[in-house]
Amino acid sequence: MTREELTSTHPLYSEFVDEWRFYIRSYFGGKMYRDGSYLLQHPFESSANYGRRKAISYYYNYCGPVIDIFVSHLFRKDAQRSFGSLGLDPLFNGFLKDADLGGNSFRHFMREAQRFASVYGRVSIIVDKPRALASTKAEAAEAGIRPYVTLVTPENLLDWSYARMPFSGRPALESVKIKESKDTCRIWTRDGWELWQSKDSDAVLVDAGWHGLGEVPVVNLYNKQSGIRMAGISDIQDIADINKNIYYLCSDAKEIIENTAFPMLAVPFSKGDSLEREVGPRNILQFDPAEPNSKPYWLEAPHSSLTEIREWVRHDIAEIYRIAKMGGIKASEDSGRARSAAAMELEYQQLYSTLSEKADNIEQAEAQVLRLWAKWEGKSFDGVIDYPDDFSVRDIDRDLKNAIQAQSAQVDSATFKKELQKKIAQSILPKLNDETKARISDEIENNGRA
Repeated sequence: MTREELTSTHPLYSEFVDEWRFYIRSYFGGKMYRDGSYLLQHPFESSANYGRRKAISYYYNYCGPVIDIFVSHLFRKDAQRSFGSLGLDPLFNGFLKDADLGGNSFRHFMREAQRFASVYGRVSIIVDKPRALASTKAEAAEAGIRPYVTLVTPENLLDWSYARMPFSGRPALESVKIKESKDTCRIWTRDGWELWQSKDSDAVLVDAGWHGLGEVPVVNLYNKQSGIRMAGISDIQDIADINKNIYYLCSDAKEIIENTAFPMLAVPFSKGDSLEREVGPRNILQFDPAEPNSKPYWLEAPHSSLTEIREWVRHDIAEIYRIAKMGGIKASEDSGRARSAAAMELEYQQLYSTLSEKADNIEQAEAQVLRLWAKWEGKSFDGVIDYPDDFSVRDIDRDLKNAIQAQSAQVDSATFKKELQKKIAQSILPKLNDETKARISDEIENNGRA
């Protein structure tokens, strides 16, 4: 194999890789985003001014919070997991506590996998096992020889191929090529794996192994299906572009403020001077001294465009919340923005639907991971994974308003009123410790007496 063959990529990889990198930079922001060169250079802008403008630019990161809110809602309640016969295996219990051999529990690993799937649209999970052999289960447990998982982002999965199964006709993953380091790639097939390293113009086979699983031990976790194999839909697919526009507008606004703070000097040019001079807000403007009434003057730039920029930024922020189906949350933050109850209810339902689809996808992927783990051990997975389908996305103000309105209802019941007061206390102070909550509950029961 040549170096060129080893580093070759799937046609879809070449098509989507720039988008994947844009999404991950939009999520993390900071230096990673600035290094992405997403700030455009103005026509006729000097390279020095562009470099300075890029160095002092700042990025209002709306992509990160959108992803984090989705993941937080999805994992707020633990999934119901029944591991069946695997639950009796000490090796499997060790896997649940340290799934990636890096100290991360299986639940934490799946949470991070979902986070990156939300960013990229799809991530892949490899279920591998160390090659060391153990004569007994106890020896394997003591040495930690058991299957483990590794997360692979789309940027590092260079190539893949599918083939139809001979009897069922179902398409199945036939091979994947994963970049493990700058010059090293691992190729997984249905029977084994090969580790290749590029040296000069050739590729050298460093290591190889046989796993005998009869399938490629890779599970794809999709954030949302796109209809294209190995390409999912990111939660920030459209939001990242709007966020980039805000980044661009903020740079323009900062430039306008700096330039209008100091007027530009205009002076007559020298006759016969052939030197080219760069015209810009930080340079001296020259005019023909032969013109009537020509004399030096200060040219002050208008700054009325700042108002339009502010309005544009506000509109973009509102669109980000709308696309993310969080308009109701934004409305609760912005008291000056009136939203109809029907519009907010529709967005709550859309958010609910989005979270339910995510729950189904991660539920399916997690079951596939556990099936492969069991297959490595010569077993079968007979458990059930069930992620919650009920997501409470209504804001606290709405629940509190309903509770307060219920107080005015003519219900002649002391128990009703006490339970209602407890609900209000819980809504207003959800993060109180258990001891304080119990004391408040006792005071309500005793009509205010501690």
